[in-house]
Amino acid sequence: MENFSTVSLTDDILIEILTKLPLKSLFRLTSVSKQWQRLISDRYLRNKLPLMLSGVYHFPHNAKTGVEKPRFAWLSENGFEDMSLSFFPFNLSSTIIDCCHGLLLFYSSLHGRFYVCNPILKKWFQLPKLGKSNHLSILAFDPRHAARYRVVCFTGWLAQGAEIEIYSSETGEWASGLLHWGVDTDRMSATMRYFDGVLYVLALPQFVVGINLEGMSCQQIELPEMVKHDGCVGKSGGLLHYSSNNGKQINIWTLNSSKWSLKHSISFQFTVEEPLEMVNFLGFHPELDIVYLWVPGKVISYNLMNKRFDVVCEFGLELKDAYLIQMWLHPFFSC
Repeated sequence: MENFSTVSLTDDILIEILTKLPLKSLFRLTSVSKQWQRLISDRYLRNKLPLMLSGVYHFPHNAKTGVEKPRFAWLSENGFEDMSLSFFPFNLSSTIIDCCHGLLLFYSSLHGRFYVCNPILKKWFQLPKLGKSNHLSILAFDPRHAARYRVVCFTGWLAQGAEIEIYSSETGEWASGLLHWGVDTDRMSATMRYFDGVLYVLALPQFVVGINLEGMSCQQIELPEMVKHDGCVGKSGGLLHYSSNNGKQINIWTLNSSKWSLKHSISFQFTVEEPLEMVNFLGFHPELDIVYLWVPGKVISYNLMNKRFDVVCEFGLELKDAYLIQMWLHPFFSC
């Protein structure tokens, strides 16, 4: 041990060695010392480790009473388990109004307050009062882009834009803004996704509007197909992607150099043994050519390169009729 301890390895070499270890072993090493914990938390190492499905936000379905209150489940060694939100003191007196990459946004009409909760870490934070009427609230958080989160409140609608208030966890304050998105407001849908500081909103008949929350600017992008209720926009490999269901197959489009190209088509004839209307597109893997689908009681992945389907997780018979709202993949360090 004395001779071994004299061997000096640079952090770069140690990180390369750590990437070869099984994930469970790597997790245990975070408790060895502060130096090991620092190395394993290194951004370069995190980017080389795989992302893992670690949480889902869903509506369970009760055969007698119908849809229940939305619930959060996390992935443990025993599969998906419902996580209690009892650590949050306003759980019963507030409502979950949005979720984004593992964080939940609550609003209490009784107290007139927003709350952001991290159910995995069992932490919550109370936002300052808004002070204005609010029509729509969005939680914007992308842990791969920045550790901070934002809460976007649309406080007034304009013919082709909106007045907004944005809370930043970095400043701890609300800031006012004015947006002009270039399409009629009544054509903007409620389908929104947040990636890399930009909030993407699908707009009828065939557009996606990218709202840069830093510069308060908007970019209108024409889509390759008409917007449908199950259309989905996402980012993978640094490029914007769009999925659409034409009734027979799911088309996957990618935007490169301002031009859309058809990347892949998923035919249901050779995929899952479920009716077409029971299959929902969930999202894109942020790094790999993998997409995620929901069939009753299951989340399945589809590799666009080798055309392989894999069951990511099963919820069991009791959650077969659940409606999956959102799932998220966390880097290893966040689990």
